[in-house]
Amino acid sequence: MVLTTLLILWVAYVSSQQIERNRRIGSEVDLLQNEAEKIRHENQTLSDKISYFSSNDFREQEAKEKLGMKKDGEEVVIIKSQPRAGGNNVAQNGTLATVSPGGQDRTPNYQKWWRFFFQTNE
Repeated sequence: MVLTTLLILWVAYVSSQQIERNRRIGSEVDLLQNEAEKIRHENQTLSDKISYFSSNDFREQEAKEKLGMKKDGEEVVIIKSQPRAGGNNVAQNGTLATVSPGGQDRTPNYQKWWRFFFQTNE
């Protein structure tokens, strides 16, 4: 009778240890599966980025934005801000700025640099 009781207690102890071990292994497996899913998601995101960066649309956009290039047949339009009220061709320091018929400022560069470094914006 005592031997049977000891045998039953020993089996219960060993079983409880196995159950605890299986629970720890199960939680570790779940953790690793979550990590693997996260890595799969990151890989998919990186693959999507690689395919976008390899596309012609991305190359075209970068060439336009960073290199100022345009496709054949495209027209580039540059919109300048409105001049200040009080005169169309008066520069910031009150001197007359020469504007060509094409809309480009013909003021000499030394005057532009002088205004850039020494003119205060009021």
